[in-house]
Amino acid sequence: MKDIMLADTPVEQRAEILKNSCDQILEKSYLAKFDQEETNDLRAELATVHIQMGELEEELAGIKSDFKGKIKPLQERIGKILSDLKVGGEYVKGECYKFIDPDEGMVGFYTPDGYLLEERPMKAEERQRTIQMAVRLTGT
Repeated sequence: MKDIMLADTPVEQRAEILKNSCDQILEKSYLAKFDQEETNDLRAELATVHIQMGELEEELAGIKSDFKGKIKPLQERIGKILSDLKVGGEYVKGECYKFIDPDEGMVGFYTPDGYLLEERPMKAEERQRTIQMAVRLTGT
């Protein structure tokens, strides 16, 4: 069989002649080869699409960076909340009140809410009575 049937006939007329003289017409998939102009057009389109994709990827990287900047403080806050939940409270820095009990020989540290934070034995320098100790003992 010939590579090109009706090679001498103009391309526009070939389809009609082939249709009228064939044995059977059927649907079939085949590769339609590009001519040089179509190939050049597709290459130009590929370059354009590549440039557009590069610009969009650059924009996406900027957006990701912005979102990472927004997400990071939230992740840090989650870490702090989990840590606080794990220890059952939050570490704060503030005034605490020291009370010396010479009768028991103990020193206690209390929060402003009145909760005992820490208790320990008295040190030698804490054994001397203060005015506050005397007031607590006598009530006056």
